[in-house]
Amino acid sequence: VQVIGSFNSENKFKRADNGEEVSLLATTGRGYYIVAILGARQEPTNHVMRDLAAIKQDLENWGQGIVLLFPDEKGLQSFDPKEFGELPNTITYGVDIDQTIQKEIARNMRLSNANSLPIFIIADTFNRVVFVSQGYTIGLSNQLMNVIHKL
Repeated sequence: VQVIGSFNSENKFKRADNGEEVSLLATTGRGYYIVAILGARQEPTNHVMRDLAAIKQDLENWGQGIVLLFPDEKGLQSFDPKEFGELPNTITYGVDIDQTIQKEIARNMRLSNANSLPIFIIADTFNRVVFVSQGYTIGLSNQLMNVIHKL
């Protein structure tokens, strides 16, 4: 696993469950974590959510935080996690305030189109990114687990 970029783990988002603005670091704790920007009611995101449900146990066994964000409140409100089966209990949902996190990932990872969702990264609390995926990706769950097993 190589460091392929940087990302500020102190970035804040608005939690879906209580509306509180918190940092990724405060939410995930020390170590590695997954953060993603999702497009509600978009097929690439729906596909990825079913992938995450398929590896629920593996992600829970890993025990690290997963933060799934939407670019705005409307996206969060139209999203229903129950549509995708049983998802890992390590997920925290929220809204990316002013799309700050999305813009930073796109800039730091040199993504050509910041609005092509979903965007997934695996990073650590020392601001090192070791994985990035954007848009429609076949086998994303396998890719995530391959990286996680090497950490």
